[in-house]
Amino acid sequence: MIDEFGIALSAVTAHLATNLDNLAIMVGLILTVGQLRTVSGYLIAQGIMLAAAVFVSAGLETGLPHQVGYLGFIPIGLGVYALVARFLGKESSAAEQVSKSHVLAIVALFLSVSFDSFAVFTPLLADSGPSYTLPILLGAGTSAVGLAFGGAALAAMAPAKVSRIERLEWLAPYVMIAIGLYVVINTGTDIT
Repeated sequence: MIDEFGIALSAVTAHLATNLDNLAIMVGLILTVGQLRTVSGYLIAQGIMLAAAVFVSAGLETGLPHQVGYLGFIPIGLGVYALVARFLGKESSAAEQVSKSHVLAIVALFLSVSFDSFAVFTPLLADSGPSYTLPILLGAGTSAVGLAFGGAALAAMAPAKVSRIERLEWLAPYVMIAIGLYVVINTGTDIT
């Protein structure tokens, strides 16, 4: 029992250490696109990342890590779409379209910046016995939920001026483009 607790605690620590960038992104997205979409997208992405780590650690081969940077083009595309629609005077319909796509874009975004977590959890799961898989996943899941609550709390501490500027929705396309560029440019360094 002590071994399971120790490895779960290690998983919490590893997940927290590899998700500090996700926390910063989460706070920015909560302020621009809303808490429910952002937190849902983050938690779905973490579930997918952990499931992929389990499958890969079980011996499945996948080429996903080399293409993960291309996921950055999703938020870039959504941001450019919103900016073009704003320029053409169709901002409200663009905002509606982007809002419908945000959860998928946010999932893709968090997946693309979670490669470091994937790279940590895959060997951890592969090197551990089957009896340790559940404690590792519970530890990482606990960390993910804690980070989601932490991101929401940090966003809530934002200045009261946020609501006065319409919750910064005008900034959302720029945030999406910047995050997408970060994913496209930075993913290659995560792989090596």
